[in-house]
Amino acid sequence: MLVLSICFLVFISSVIFFVQNKDNETTENLNVTLTDVGFDTPITLNCSCSQADFAKYTKILRKTFKENNKRFDQYHAYKNMNNLYTLNHEAYDHPIQMDETFIDCLKLAMKMQSKNSQFDISQGALLNLWHDARENTQVPPSDDKIQEALKHIDLKNIQINKNEVSYLDSELSIDLGAIAKGYTAQLAKEALNKAGLKNGYINAGGNVVLLGEKEDGSNWKIGIQSPDSSDALVQYETKKATCLVTSGDYQRYFTYKNKKYSHIIDPQTGYPANYVRSVTVITNDSGKADALSTTLFCMSVEDGKKYLSTLDYDVQAIWIVDKDSDVSSDLETKDYKIITTDKIKNRVTLVD
Repeated sequence: MLVLSICFLVFISSVIFFVQNKDNETTENLNVTLTDVGFDTPITLNCSCSQADFAKYTKILRKTFKENNKRFDQYHAYKNMNNLYTLNHEAYDHPIQMDETFIDCLKLAMKMQSKNSQFDISQGALLNLWHDARENTQVPPSDDKIQEALKHIDLKNIQINKNEVSYLDSELSIDLGAIAKGYTAQLAKEALNKAGLKNGYINAGGNVVLLGEKEDGSNWKIGIQSPDSSDALVQYETKKATCLVTSGDYQRYFTYKNKKYSHIIDPQTGYPANYVRSVTVITNDSGKADALSTTLFCMSVEDGKKYLSTLDYDVQAIWIVDKDSDVSSDLETKDYKIITTDKIKNRVTLVD
């Protein structure tokens, strides 16, 4: 009788374990938003998988963003780590040994800048002036300070020797804010794909990375925000996985004497760029898309189109400008004109 009881208990336990495991392996649409991984923005992962796999994927996403937030942080030092803060405070005095991930991002940034200097990582001193104005004083920096900061913008003053970085100008400061988040999102995508996730998306505050095609075979429809509200103004439709990064004058700014000063600074003038209200870049690499969205934001639509035509990889773009802008449009609303690259004209529509 005791043997039968034990056998029965083992059988019941096996059934419970099987049912629990079966539930754990059931595929469902899952979503998480991480608010504690840095980059001053929530990071969302949405995908279809089992609960067990989702926990694994979330761990990968969290680890990737938290580590890179420290790595590219220019305002704080961390124990046992050389990061951007270390570099900006010590690289003029002596070469700083950086890890491979940092060097890889820095080289990509320098390559993007060498192709078009409207994207400039050496303007850290200038961006610090505007950051202080935006976050503290709410008053634009003086023109004297801006002109002085412009003197120290020069990519040639950044030297890389293997994994060591040094500065040739004591006033030089690197800012990777226009590429680090997109670069990190790309690393997360690659890590998630390698772990087996081939569907869903990452949304890192305006940086959208599609991890694969939709499970049901339908097209992705990604909304692009209106410059003056939180609603989507247009949507982009695609079947294949890609990356979209938007830069806009509405994301971070301050107002002084009824004039808006956005956070994206034109490295040629030292003042906020005001060519367009927003630009969205669509390409297969999130790091490149991040850098390119800043580049195009600091150019006219016409010059931006010309620049994209010189690149040896596929890049598409969507510009939003005010209605009174002197530029031909592909779509219009009562407040805005929308312009796209030719290849995606039929994939961009107004949101009702």
